Order: sequence, then structure tokens, then C-alpha cells
Amino acid sequence: MEHLSISNNPTGLHIDGFPHAEKLVNLKEPQARRLADLGLHRTDLEFAADCLEAINTAPNEPLVMRQSLWRSAIIYYIKCFGDNARFQLNSSKIYKGDDQAQEVFTYFKTLRNKHLVHDENSYAQCIPGAILNQKVHPYKIEKIICVCATAETLCQENYSNLYLLIQKAKAWVIQEFDSLTNNLTQQLESEPYDDLYNRESISYTKPTIDEINRKRNVL
Repeated sequence: MEHLSISNNPTGLHIDGFPHAEKLVNLKEPQARRLADLGLHRTDLEFAADCLEAINTAPNEPLVMRQSLWRSAIIYYIKCFGDNARFQLNSSKIYKGDDQAQEVFTYFKTLRNKHLVHDENSYAQCIPGAILNQKVHPYKIEKIICVCATAETLCQENYSNLYLLIQKAKAWVIQEFDSLTNNLTQQLESEPYDDLYNRESISYTKPTIDEINRKRNVL
């Protein structure tokens, strides 16, 4: 899986760097759907890894920069294991035989589900109170306040654990992707050239605002 230079023209997408290429054809095979899902998983895992690396160059102040990167890394990593339009990665399969990795995965999944995205556990608390003046003061209550506290989860141990989880998941995705591309290549090589050429070209349509609440079309 490598990054390619892609341009969009009236006849479809064009992949640069392949001088002998004639056409970029669309794949409708059942395996192609899984291939597309793996490509999206890889994109999310790479983004999560990039967020982690960016933390090392972000200043300590303002704190929001480091926290935004940290939370984004967790959310995009766990996104790959959730229910959505693509097939979900299976942590039991990826981290098979590594009980510690499974335990750490469960921690980050719970952190995402119960704290970062949904506010359910005690990692975020807000305690209301009243500042009571001295008895001799003309009035008893000086001010009503709330004491807010959020647990700090960005530490070296958590950072290292998340990094290792992401790298292992990405390696699994790449291995699966490469295996599928090899199978599809063999399958397509067995077809007549004219049948391949007559397939529709790959094209990209920019999403519109009314598509924001709909699942994307599948292959």
C-alpha cells in the first residue's frame, strides 16, 4: 500500500507514474468492497499515528493543542473497530495471543466510549458549591461556583501503548490489503483484455450537503 499521485479529469481519475497505463477501471468484485474498507481503515490509522507524532512537536501551552491531538488519535483509532459503513476490525484477531494488548485496547475503547465521545464516567466531573462568607459578613453567600476536573490520560505509558496498538493494527491492515490485491490481480489477469477495457472508469463525485446524514453507496 503506497501513496499515489492522482488527478481528476473529464474521463475519470488518472494515476500518475504509470506510463504504460491505458485506463483506470472500476472493480465491482466482492473482494473489492473489503479492499476499499481496508483502505479507509489504513487512512484512519495513519491519521491517528500522525496525531501522536504531532504531540511531540506541539507546545505545552496552550494545552488544547496537545489534548486535541491526543483525543483525535484515540477516536480515529477506535473508529476502525466500531460499527459503521465499512466492516470493523476485530481486536481479538489482530491482537490474538497478546492479553496485555487486548487489555490496553479495552481501556482505550472504554475511554473513547465513556469519556471522550460520551460523558458517562468519573473521568470528567463538575461539582457545584457555594462560597460561604464569615459569620460576621453582611451576607452569607459570596458566590455560587462549579469545580470542574478532567482526568489526565496523556502520559508516557498511555502514549506508548496507543502507538504500539496503532502500529500493529496498521500492519495487519496492510497485510490483508496486499493479500487481497494479489488475489484480485490473478483474477483480473485471467479475463480477456477487451472485457477489462470495457469496464467503467473510476470517477469521484464530491459529496453534497444533503448526503451528510446518509450512508455512502457501497460497491
